[in-house]
Amino acid sequence: MANSRVAALVGVLSLCAALSAATVTVNEPIVDGLSWSFYDDSCPSVEGIVRWQVTEALRRDVGLAAGLLRIFFHDCFPQGCDASVLLSGTNSEQQLGPNLTLRPSALKLIDDIRAAVHAACGPKVSCADITSLATRDAIVAVSPSF
Repeated sequence: MANSRVAALVGVLSLCAALSAATVTVNEPIVDGLSWSFYDDSCPSVEGIVRWQVTEALRRDVGLAAGLLRIFFHDCFPQGCDASVLLSGTNSEQQLGPNLTLRPSALKLIDDIRAAVHAACGPKVSCADITSLATRDAIVAVSPSF
């Protein structure tokens, strides 16, 4: 039973990696308001910064990939990504039952990436986008290549 769950997870992660690694040759919006090149002018280095930070973190702790995926799931699947799960405090989402076991080191990684991106570009990149980019890069990094 555990082996079938692991196999299913590897399959899902591989599919995510394949989809995120696909090359997009069109600069047309995906849907109204969404674009592959949204940060090309305001923060052209964002993807490189995020990828480097994630790669370095995964060298120290490969388990961060699972932590990032879980944060992404908890933040993005209810009603879209809004980074609300990153907010801390007494009445924050982090204090809700399902979020109590989010990996603190993965939350810190997202905050560290945010600081690096903001240092390079100013506060131009949303925390929701940073979370999405970091999760994508982590899944690609740990997925087996086929």
